[in-house]
Amino acid sequence: MDSCKKNYKCFLESDRFKLIGIAGVGIGIGYAYLKQAKSIKLRSDEPKFLKTLQEGDNDQTTETLQQILERIKKSKDQKEDPFKENFKTQSFGHLIKSFTSDNKNTSSLASLILSKFLNDVVYCNKLETLEVIEILISKIQEFTPLIKEESNQEYLNNYLKLFFKIVKIGQKKSVLRIVQNEGVPVLGALLKKKGINDECRILILKNLTWCCEFYETIPSMLEKQEILMEIKPLLDSSNEKIVEYSSSLINDYSKNSELCQRLDNLGIVKSLVRLIFSSNNDQILCNASLSLTKLMVDRQISDLVCIQYEIVPQILVKLLRSKNKNLNYCGCQFLEMAAKASVSNKVLIRECGAFAILLSILNKKDISQKLLQQAIATIKELIVQSTRTNNVKYLRELNILPTIISIFKDCTNQKMKLNLVIIIGNFSCSTHEARIELMKTGVLTEFSDLLLNSKDMLLTRNLVTTFANLLISRKLKY
Repeated sequence: MDSCKKNYKCFLESDRFKLIGIAGVGIGIGYAYLKQAKSIKLRSDEPKFLKTLQEGDNDQTTETLQQILERIKKSKDQKEDPFKENFKTQSFGHLIKSFTSDNKNTSSLASLILSKFLNDVVYCNKLETLEVIEILISKIQEFTPLIKEESNQEYLNNYLKLFFKIVKIGQKKSVLRIVQNEGVPVLGALLKKKGINDECRILILKNLTWCCEFYETIPSMLEKQEILMEIKPLLDSSNEKIVEYSSSLINDYSKNSELCQRLDNLGIVKSLVRLIFSSNNDQILCNASLSLTKLMVDRQISDLVCIQYEIVPQILVKLLRSKNKNLNYCGCQFLEMAAKASVSNKVLIRECGAFAILLSILNKKDISQKLLQQAIATIKELIVQSTRTNNVKYLRELNILPTIISIFKDCTNQKMKLNLVIIIGNFSCSTHEARIELMKTGVLTEFSDLLLNSKDMLLTRNLVTTFANLLISRKLKY
């Protein structure tokens, strides 16, 4: 061992090691120089590009646009920025001019380049500062006829990509009204058009779902074109992205109570249930469960979904047991709304083992406040207006009371505090053993303090009820 250390030390002190070190530094500097030289060479033709865009004829402009696009594609693979910020800013006006060209190929290429440049946040902010982005937004009125009338799907895809970027950038500007009045009807008509390929359909759906983010009225506008008839078969598509954006659009529809009945009449409820059973895509599961949750307001639909379609075990396994916290939240929301809809749903959910899974969520170390509040609200909803003895039996078997009381002691959210009081209070109106268990926790001292300071009538009523239930037992009333 000592001889190895000695040899290693000799090597570190030798001229050979020093030469290797110098060579390594040299290679590093050489690589950096070559990379910089390549970058300089790559960008040396930017002035030529600008001049052609400004002065060139149609053929020259189209060829230059093609070269710009090729460079963008190559740089994406090499993960480097293909153009200087100055070039992007200076070329903006020329690209707008090319975009409005009568030559479809030129117009389409300019659209695609603009959409790719607009992915750059710094670039967008710079354009915002220069106020030239308003020029792009103002062009949207010239844009919608291009989308409506274009039969070449490659060109159409490029127009739709830029349209999406304009809507995204212009959400806080005057573009909103134009998109609503002109863009959405055109997108709706395109969705009904026969022979549209998958890439184009995804872009249309993506545009529509993004528009719905900012305009609650869009689903109603689309339904004037009877778009739901077009969306329903897309939920069964073999293309996962189409299903994802279609289910997202259905989720936007379900936010409008007037359209919920139409969703059911068209059989879309059954399609959403089928997605919960068949899909393993987190976003699709999230969209489908959120839509069904909103539809649960209708008692008839809730019984159909929970009892006839037997969806509850799927919700428990795929959403509540998921590692994805957003799916946990969606699953809890679904169960809360289903439990609100009918007592038969409450019984079914409890019998499927929901309390155990909800307790495991409460015990997660990194649980968010949003998920914690939703899980507590779900447990509360599963308890109220049910057979109390059975509820407490489930809860006692799981030893849930220590967890609930621990959460209660740290709770500052008034709504969650009320839900926790209701859950804890259920132990006071059950068996003598359950009351004893509640007394031993020492939480009643905190209940007394809360009662003295409470200004919330609902909270006060539940606290008083808890104490009154304890007084029923003669052994505890003193």
